[in-house]
Amino acid sequence: MNTVGFLFFALQPFTIAPERDYSAQFHYLRQLPKAELHIHLGGAYPLNYLLSIANPQQSKELQIALDEIAKRVAYRDVFRFFQIVSQIVNTEERIQKGAEALCAALQEDRVAYAEIRTGLKNLGEGYEAYLSAVLNGIKQGTAPGFEAYLLLSLQRNSTLEVAKTTVDLALKYRSHGVIGIDISGDSSLGQIQQIMPELLRAKKGGLSIALHIGESRDEIDQLYLLETLHPNRIGHGVHLSADAKEWIKEHRTPLEVCLTSSVLVEMVDQFDAHPGIEYFQQGYPIALCTDDPLLFSTTLSQEYLIAYRLGFSVEALTEIAQNSFKYALAYPQN
Repeated sequence: MNTVGFLFFALQPFTIAPERDYSAQFHYLRQLPKAELHIHLGGAYPLNYLLSIANPQQSKELQIALDEIAKRVAYRDVFRFFQIVSQIVNTEERIQKGAEALCAALQEDRVAYAEIRTGLKNLGEGYEAYLSAVLNGIKQGTAPGFEAYLLLSLQRNSTLEVAKTTVDLALKYRSHGVIGIDISGDSSLGQIQQIMPELLRAKKGGLSIALHIGESRDEIDQLYLLETLHPNRIGHGVHLSADAKEWIKEHRTPLEVCLTSSVLVEMVDQFDAHPGIEYFQQGYPIALCTDDPLLFSTTLSQEYLIAYRLGFSVEALTEIAQNSFKYALAYPQN
C-alpha cells in the first residue's frame, strides 16, 4: 500500500490548530467516492429525521444523550443510548423511512456503497416484518451511483433461538439484499459457543461474517472466534491479544477503523493511539468507517478528515477509499 505523505504525530481529539484551514481538503475528501463498511442502523438515523418524528420529551432526551456522548462515555455504557433511539423509531413505517433517510444522508456525503447492520426486532408484526421494512427503506433509498446492503446482527449472548431465526431470515433474503451476519454488542458478555453452530450454518450457506473484536480488554474468545469463523472483516481491533493480532496479520483480514467512535467510548485516549494507524503504516488493509454517525456526531468524510489531520496524505486517503470497495462483501472477489 502506498503510504506516501504519511507523517505520524500526536493530536489531541477534536482539536484543530487555529492557524490551519482544512476546508479545501475536506471538500476534496467529501467529493471522494467512498464505501461505508461499518455502520449500525440504530446509531445512524439522521438527527433531523429523528427530531421530525420524536415527541418533545424524546427530543430532549436524545439531545442530552448526544451531549453526554460528546464528553465521552465508557464502552459498556454506550449501549444504553440505543434504547433512546429505539423508543423513537418504534414502528415498521418509521424503520423504513429511517433507512431511506440514512441512505439519502450517505449519498449526500458521497458514499457510493454501504453495508448497514441491524439486529432483528419485533415491533408487533414479527422479525420478518422488521427486516422487510429495513430492506424496503434501503430499496427506496437506492439511486444511480449508490448501492446499499444489509448485515443482520447477533451478539455473543444471543439465544440459540434468536440466532436460528436470524440465520434463517438472512438466508431467505440473501437474494434481496442481505449479505452477511454481523457479530456485535458488548463483546465482554456471553459465551458465543452456544450460537456457533448457527454462525457456521450461515457461512456454509454463503453468508459473510463481520466480527466486532478488540473493543474491550475483557474479551476472552478472540482467537477462538478468528480460527473458527475466519471472518471476512473485523471491526475496531483496538484491544487485540498478541495471538489474535498475529492471526489477523497473517490472514490479512481487513480492519474497519472507526476513529471517533474509539475515542468517544474510551477504547483509546486520542486518535493517534488507534492501532489502525500503525497497521496502515505497515501496509495492512484498513477501511475508515463511522460505526454510529448519529451517536458520535460524525460522517464518513469527517473520519477521513481526522485521518488527514493525523498525517495521512490526500493520496493515501484516496487509495484507502478506493481499496475499501475491494473489501465490500457484496462483490464476487470476497
